[in-house]
Amino acid sequence: MELHDLVGPIDTLSSNWPDQPQVYQHTPDTFRDLLTLHEIDELIDSNCLAARNVVLLRKEDGGVVESHEYTDGDMPRPGTVREHLDRGGSISLRLLHTLYPRLAILKNNVQGATLCRAHVNAYLTPGRQQGLRYHYDPYVTLIVQLHGRKTWPLHKPMVERPTEEHENFRLRGWTDEEHKFLATTPPAQSVTLEPGNVFWLPRGWIHAPYAVSEEPSLHITVALKERTLSWLVEHLAEIIVRHARADFDARQVLAPADLLADPNEALEWTRKYMIGALIGLDLEATMASALNKARTT
Repeated sequence: MELHDLVGPIDTLSSNWPDQPQVYQHTPDTFRDLLTLHEIDELIDSNCLAARNVVLLRKEDGGVVESHEYTDGDMPRPGTVREHLDRGGSISLRLLHTLYPRLAILKNNVQGATLCRAHVNAYLTPGRQQGLRYHYDPYVTLIVQLHGRKTWPLHKPMVERPTEEHENFRLRGWTDEEHKFLATTPPAQSVTLEPGNVFWLPRGWIHAPYAVSEEPSLHITVALKERTLSWLVEHLAEIIVRHARADFDARQVLAPADLLADPNEALEWTRKYMIGALIGLDLEATMASALNKARTT
């Protein structure tokens, strides 16, 4: 499956990269060949689901259950994942592109079309239950609803342009003021997804989805980790570092006094070296290497 099967023409997407949530409508059976509830049930009930591929989310608060509570070594204890679901808890199925070739193809096609680093997860929530509470992701989330119905209450970003390295919710959480706002303020909008719906959720948008039908909700998420200017800075820096490691002059020893007593001379040499290396870069070759890196890593 290709990205355009989910969101329409790629040229339109590339030139008008969405910064607002939007839903793409398809027929209910459009994505039945991607993943089914029956396949997930088989993984769970045959005890073939490795611990690295599943996270249990508490019914009470949406928090993550500590893995030692339900795993022995690399595998969940037999029956524990099913028992968790039966009690109303949700599960997050991680890196499904490493388990299903068709999801690996989708992941690779999405990455090739957008240059965004991608992965594929899934979420299974029992009927009328909720998994994660309000949070935001540091990447675009492309949600494909496969089974059941799920409502997504949304708030506009409180953190602009978060990344995995900067203002990541997993590390930052909420301030007291933000927590109070989310507890007392109705969502800015709500979106209810049904099978065949694809939902584009830009990074930073706050959400806390919950199942609204009696049957369980299953959706996959294709994470699109966008390339940023800081990513390109990092790529150029890596090229300069590789060049410096091979450069005879750059391999000269810095005596302790060069750093402790009077580091200015060494810093000035380094600054000029980096400026010269940047000026001397072959822009065409550098961009080609950046594009190859974006498509493959």
